[in-house]
Amino acid sequence: LLVHYIREALGLTGTNIGCDTSSCGACSVHVNGEAVKSCTVLAVQADGCEVTTIEGLAQGGEMHPMQKAFMENHGLQCGYCTPGMVMAATS
Repeated sequence: LLVHYIREALGLTGTNIGCDTSSCGACSVHVNGEAVKSCTVLAVQADGCEVTTIEGLAQGGEMHPMQKAFMENHGLQCGYCTPGMVMAATS
C-alpha cells in the first residue's frame, strides 16, 4: 500500500496509519493535488503521479497556512490524525 511505501521505503513518518481500512483518514496524502486515503492505494498506482505528504506542505522552512491555522486554533486533538485532517483540508 502507498502508506507503507511512504513510511517504510521513504522514511516519511508524518503520514500515520490509523485504521488500515479507509475509515479514519489519518493516512491522507495528495495524489495529483487530490486528497486520498493512502491505505486504499497501491504504491504502483501512484507511480508517475505527484504525491505530497504532510512533510511536503511546508516550503522553505515555513509551515503551510493551514498547518499554522490548525496550530493557532488548537485543532490538534491528540495529534495523531492531524496530518490527515490538514491534508484533506488543503486539497
